[in-house]
Amino acid sequence: MSISANFNAAASSILAGSKASNDMIAAAPKDQQPFLRAQEQMQREAKLVELISNSMKAIEKMQSAITSNMR
Repeated sequence: MSISANFNAAASSILAGSKASNDMIAAAPKDQQPFLRAQEQMQREAKLVELISNSMKAIEKMQSAITSNMR
């Protein structure tokens, strides 16, 4: 599996959320559901930003290693 395929799979998983959290939101009182959905979306976006940041750091490390090996 390629790096981009792994990244896309991880991003899709983050954005889809878990069945447990979706079930918890569905079981909450109707007046609290919009707040819980918004909170869950913010957490998913934070995880996605973390995934992107970690991926960029790993790519930078690989590029530095390649450059060092070429010297």
